[in-house]
Amino acid sequence: MFSALTHLECARTGGRYAADEVQGTSAVGAPLLARYDLQRVAATVTREEISGRAATLWRYHELLPVQSAQRVVSLGEGTPPARECAA
Repeated sequence: MFSALTHLECARTGGRYAADEVQGTSAVGAPLLARYDLQRVAATVTREEISGRAATLWRYHELLPVQSAQRVVSLGEGTPPARECAA
């Protein structure tokens, strides 16, 4: 499982749309919300596994709408540096 995306949902009516098809807005013109199987992610991915991944946005790929690692596009984004507290 690369992404736990299950479907898209109309923000107004709750109607379901396929996540693997390019979509615009729903039939009523409302935004489509990405919906994920969070229980599956919790059951299969550990905190340690995520923290051991490269420090990029894609560390959290289960919760991103890209269905395949071959479709990942990166602009070199990373995580913010740790902030030091002034004593």
